[in-house]
Parts: sequence; structure tokens; C-alpha cells
Amino acid sequence: MGRGGLRHLLLRNLLERILRRSGSGTAPGSVGEAISTLRDDVESVDGVVDWPFDVTAALAYASGAIAVLLTVDARITVAVFLPLAAVIATAQLLRTRLQHYRAASRQATARVTGVIGEIFTARQAIQVAGAEAAVVARLRRLGEERKRAVLRERLQDLSLDAVFTGTVNLGTGLTLLAAASAMRAGTFTIGDFALFATYLSQVAEFTSFVGYLVAMYQKTRIAFRRLVDLLQGAPPAALVAHHPVPLAGPLPDLPAPARSAGDRLRHFAVRGITVRHPRGGGIEDASLEIEPGTLTVITGRVGSGKSTLLRAMLGLVETQSGERFWNGRAVARPGEFLVPPRVAYVPQVPVLLSGTVRENICLGLPCADEALRRAVRDSALERDLLAFPQGLDTVIGTRGVRLSGGQIQRTAVARAPVREPELFVFDDISSALDVETEQQLWRRVLARGVACVAVSHRPAVLRQAHRIIVLDGGRIVGCGRLEELLETCPAMRDLWSASAEGAP
Repeated sequence: MGRGGLRHLLLRNLLERILRRSGSGTAPGSVGEAISTLRDDVESVDGVVDWPFDVTAALAYASGAIAVLLTVDARITVAVFLPLAAVIATAQLLRTRLQHYRAASRQATARVTGVIGEIFTARQAIQVAGAEAAVVARLRRLGEERKRAVLRERLQDLSLDAVFTGTVNLGTGLTLLAAASAMRAGTFTIGDFALFATYLSQVAEFTSFVGYLVAMYQKTRIAFRRLVDLLQGAPPAALVAHHPVPLAGPLPDLPAPARSAGDRLRHFAVRGITVRHPRGGGIEDASLEIEPGTLTVITGRVGSGKSTLLRAMLGLVETQSGERFWNGRAVARPGEFLVPPRVAYVPQVPVLLSGTVRENICLGLPCADEALRRAVRDSALERDLLAFPQGLDTVIGTRGVRLSGGQIQRTAVARAPVREPELFVFDDISSALDVETEQQLWRRVLARGVACVAVSHRPAVLRQAHRIIVLDGGRIVGCGRLEELLETCPAMRDLWSASAEGAP
């Protein structure tokens, strides 16, 4: 595979791994480090794809030249090898420093990239807080750190180039001096000198090229190690696993999620799930069961572990213990199994793309017009579409900047019914909705008759729940219908009385 093609293959395989792992763990390090790896380290590895051909050609030519020179004068020819040995030894001695400067440069670049991404994401919060000057100062400080790291790396590169070039030139000069001495002694003819002068430059260039390759190899090792880290446990060979990468023409259509008889939900159970966050918190030994056509609501105080339980149920976070069972069969890879057409998940903070409403709902999947219209209606978005200038084809801007908070939530909600899953999983999807729109949304979603699990503290949702799971301090302290919990669960009574609509 030629240069460029390898870069796209690496990007394709890395992104596939990240997206598959998004259910069971985030990318290692910060987002900025991941972007830096996908951009810079992929480019570095791709840059060495032609080396075998270059090295083979240069080695073949240099070997032939050296063979010719040995037949002319072996003693003088040996002097040609001395610079090569010096160049390789110098590069090896500086290996640790090369890797250190390369790693520091990449980390500094990743920090700058990450902060720029955070600034774009939190631009409104920055403006409201009046923190523009502080943010710019931080970005400037990180930029200075990156500049120093890149300059140190560049200075190291230039110093090595000077060493390689100087060593080769010194060796060439010594060789010519030895040849001149042999000419005076009559053992080295003018023709021999002309032959040496012709081949010597090629051997010298090869010597310098070897030094460059050794230095670049050390840098590429850093890039390759970062790529492997981004695979998060997959074998290094997964980086170059063969897959078609269409680089021209229209994008291929994504196939609709395949549905089988075993995908139809009869019973879903989560047993003994435990998640312990590195900085404290999580959930302990949580279990729940879900049947078709029921609404299960997870509720509790802020920080009680509601979203963690929801994400752990779907394999979206690493768990220390616990199992999931779909129709009685254990789910080995929940992050890959609990997806459409089995499960559709809408997070608490949905992310929209810089495209049209249609593109944000379908996300590349083929969507029939009737299914799309029904999904829009079920998400209570149809009135808003009437006010959009191009309806479903209205461009909403980066992260839905042209939409209100409620419109963003309902656009994300529409992604779920359009995929016709067996189980809806919603994480507080009505936090930005007014009471009337919220009631309309839940009425239409539940009218589909499929199973639904939702995180919510809204009384209107709690009243409709077939089962409520109450969390307190990461543990389930109550499970049942609202009337039962108000009698038996103190935590539920506290939550209900704290609600603005607390009257049952």
C-alpha cells in the first residue's frame, strides 16, 4: 500500500476501535492527545512506508559500489565504513534523548489541541463567566510550552544532521588523503581515483541516509507506541487490518442494523453490577430486570449514581463485577451487543453534528421517510420543524448551536425511535423541556409499547413508571411502584417532597 493509503487505513482502523470501545472505555489520555495521535502520529508512521524501497535501492547501489572499491584498494575502502559506524553509534547514543524530546513535543501539542477543543465546546460558559482573559492566558502559556518543546526537538534534529553530515565529510576527506598518499607511492592510479570519486559520493550519501533513518526510527517508535495505546488492548496488527477505504466517489450507504429473532426482547436483566470510579463514587451490587412494554425509572439525588448505573447496564463504563442477560443469555460484550436494533441510548448531554436535522437523526443510516416522520412526531419535534427554514434539511450548526436546549434533546431522542429498537434507554432527556412538551414526548414514546429505562426525577414520569429504582450513595435502596415506595422508602419520600410538584 502506498503512502497516503496507509494513512487512511490507519485512521479507519483506529476510529473503528475507538467507536467500538466507546461503550466500554474512553480513549486513553485526553481528547487532545487522541486528536494529536490521529493527526501527527499517523502521519509519522505513514511517512516510513516507502523506507524499505529507498533503503533497498540505496543499499544495493552502495554494496555494488563498495564491492568495486574493494577490488581497487581494500585499505582505502575500509575507511569508507568508519563514518557509517560513527553515525550509527551517535544515533544510538542519543536514542533516549530523541525519544524524550519527541514524546515531550507530542504531549505539549496534545495539550494545546485539547484546550482549543474545550474552548469551542464551552464558549458560552466562558463568555457568561467573563473568563476570556484567563482562557487566552492559559492558551498562550500552553502555546509557549509547546514552542519550547518543538524547538528542543528541532534543535536535536538539526544537531544530528550536522553530526551526520560532518562525520561523512570528515570520512570522505580522510579517504581522499589516503588515496593521495597511495597515488604518490604509485599504488593508486588516476583512473582509480576517478572511480573512487564517482562512487564515494554515493556511499557517503548512503551513510548519511542511514543516520537519518536511525534517528527517524526512534521517533517512529514513539508514534507507533501511541497508536498502539489508542487501540486499548487490541493487538498491534489491528492497526493495518485490511479493510476497503473508499477515498473517491459518493460515500457508501451504511447498512441498516440486522435484526434476528433473538433480538426481540423477552427479558433483560442486570445482576450485581459494581462500578468504582478512580476518584471515588460509583455503584455497588446493583441489579434490575426489564420486561417488554414497561417503563423503569432510575431516580435519586445528584451524585447518587443514576447515570453510572444506566451506562454500566449498557457496558458504557468499565465494571468491576456484574453480568447482563438478554433473554436469559449472558451478554459477553455489552458495549457491542446492546446497540440497535436491540437498544437505543440517548445520553444526558447529547452531541449533535454540524449538519442537517435529517443527518443528525439518521447518522448515516438509511431512513425511510415514513419512519423518519414518525420518529420526529414521537420526539415531539414536528412543530419545531415547521418553523425551520428548510425543515429536516435545515443546517443546525456545530453541536446544534442554532437550536435551543429542548430542540437539541428532542433531535437526539428522535435517533432512538427511527432505529426501532426493542429497548429505549434515556438519561434525563426532558431536563430542558417545558411540562406540556415533556408530557407529550413521554406519551408518544410509551405509546410504542416497547421497554423503556429512564433516569428522571420528574413527578410526571415517576407516576407512569411500572417500576422505580431509588439510588442513594451508589446503592439501590428502593424498588417498586411510586405508591409503594412513598410508604416504604425514606429516600423516595425525601425526593418526592423536594419536588416542585411533590403532591402525588
